[in-house]
Amino acid sequence: YTHNWPYDPQAGNTPTAPVILWSVLGMLGFVLGCGIVLYFIGQYNQLPNKFFTPAKKDLLTIDKVRGFQPTPTQRATYKFFAVAAVLFLLQVSSGIITINDFINFLGYVGIEVTEQIPVTLARTWHIMLSLYWISTCWIASSIFILPILAKKEIPGQLTLVNSLFALLVVLVGGSLTGMVLGPLGLLGKWWYLLGHQGWEYVDFGRLYQGLLMVIFVLWGVTVYRGLRPAFLKKETWSLPKWIMYSVIGIPLLFISGFVATPETNFVIADFWRWMVIHMWVEAFFEVFITVIVSYLLVLMGLVSRQAAIRVVYFATILFLGTGLLG
Repeated sequence: YTHNWPYDPQAGNTPTAPVILWSVLGMLGFVLGCGIVLYFIGQYNQLPNKFFTPAKKDLLTIDKVRGFQPTPTQRATYKFFAVAAVLFLLQVSSGIITINDFINFLGYVGIEVTEQIPVTLARTWHIMLSLYWISTCWIASSIFILPILAKKEIPGQLTLVNSLFALLVVLVGGSLTGMVLGPLGLLGKWWYLLGHQGWEYVDFGRLYQGLLMVIFVLWGVTVYRGLRPAFLKKETWSLPKWIMYSVIGIPLLFISGFVATPETNFVIADFWRWMVIHMWVEAFFEVFITVIVSYLLVLMGLVSRQAAIRVVYFATILFLGTGLLG
């Protein structure tokens, strides 16, 4: 309710001069920004084909894949993907139940769940499960490529990977249970720590939020140990180092999620909650994934390192720049 917004003539909420001025300036800035982005995309597309072609014609063929022998830590990531598949099915199911609350299509086939499963619970699960299964897959993907980057199995990595998996299981199982018990009042004074904080995308209890931070830090240690040989080189912005930079950026942004408490002013708490959303979306699901996918394409011999690095630069500026500005 600032600058007479939202629009409500009966309440006297009509656009003020500053609203119109900054709306027009914002739209002009948006058009200008789009023009700059499209210009650089056009310049990138006009680069010669040799820029995109890898120096070595070493494609990852079917025969090479069949002859691939995974290391112990790579085999340890299989369970991450299996659990992620289960979480994906749970997320889809909770999404169906969420939609059913509005149109009750399950009622037509004799399945009544609206009374047993409130929409707030189903929607909370739907949102948080999407974060869980997607992040689980990409954490496992980053761990899988570490032996390829290091060209060896790092001693002690297997213990870290298994510990990381155990913590993820505790996080997912405990937080999903707490999101049910907390709103039902079954946790008493522990509702805030173990139940439901009530903030979208920060729904889990505060203790589970702290556990997720521990997981991020342990993941960063695991990734650094695998990428340490790359840090001996003088290439500051090589693809392996980009992986490490993005892994560091994720927990740094996640710190903002600890600002809100039950006593915090709503405006302040909601502002910093949005920083957590940007952590998930821009830092994790956009920048980090762009880096990982780019490096996988390089490993498969599909693009050159120069082309991949340029895309990573461009994506980071767009995703983090526009996200933090928003």
